[in-house]
Amino acid sequence: MSINLDSFLKSKRIVVEQGLQKLFNGEAIAAPAVSPTLVAAMNYSLLSGGKRIRPVLVLTSWDMLKGQDNRTDMDYKEILPLAYGIEMIHTYSLIHDDLPAMDNDDLRRGKPTNHKIYGDAVAILAGDALLTEAFNVLSGLRTYHKCENVLTTIEYIAKASGADGMVGGQVLDIENDGTSPGKVTEDYLRRTSYSKTGALITASVASPAILLGKTGDIKNLEEYGKAIGLAFQIVDDVLGATSTREKLGKSPNIDKENNKKTFVTVLGVDSAKKLAKQEIEKAKTFISSYGKNAEPLIAIADYIISRSF
Repeated sequence: MSINLDSFLKSKRIVVEQGLQKLFNGEAIAAPAVSPTLVAAMNYSLLSGGKRIRPVLVLTSWDMLKGQDNRTDMDYKEILPLAYGIEMIHTYSLIHDDLPAMDNDDLRRGKPTNHKIYGDAVAILAGDALLTEAFNVLSGLRTYHKCENVLTTIEYIAKASGADGMVGGQVLDIENDGTSPGKVTEDYLRRTSYSKTGALITASVASPAILLGKTGDIKNLEEYGKAIGLAFQIVDDVLGATSTREKLGKSPNIDKENNKKTFVTVLGVDSAKKLAKQEIEKAKTFISSYGKNAEPLIAIADYIISRSF
């Protein structure tokens, strides 16, 4: 691989972090009627760092489709609202996922979860506000792109986030209570992962093609996104079963405590790792035709499984 992945990821994260800091430093939601507590709760989770995989995928897919070789200090103003909006949706889902009614976790990214600081009610509303504000931010894409493409992109992201995507997958995850013998199979876990984790990852990779009107690229990017999304969830399951609180930045074995089956409990650690590797190799095949410009997406695919392999 001809790129330095650590430097590449760092450069993209800096773009995202600086943009989010500016967006939420009193500029986007500074109306006097807005509760300072709500703004603080939103910022607490949104600006807490993390891998920023989804917005990085947005920028990297954009680079590939634009055929850009210079991968540093590029002006991303035409695509940043998409990167921000998707990260805001992802952050809302994390806040709600950590709530007592869901995973009941007290640690996220090495810090107390949102509801531990602000209480359940404000945490719920902070998540709600991030979700709705995300679509306000996404609408800013109309400054740079055809309105038809922007509307199609927003529709695509809404579907990936809602009942047909992430939220639907969350419900499947809740219904995975481990008490019904034979119910939670590998196929069940695949369907859950494709929705809960993979839908927004897929949207991150494919949405730039929709914005650019490159309809012929959407299918390959979707297949790439689905494969790395599934691998991402499998790796999370492996890490959840084998890593520590300090390394994860969140509680390990939370699924076991909640009586949920995972790819590790259904397949075992070794077979789960094997499946993740197979999905990563599959992902690479869908973008191999882009040649050199696909190298960063290929490197990100490898990075996803390197977290535990």
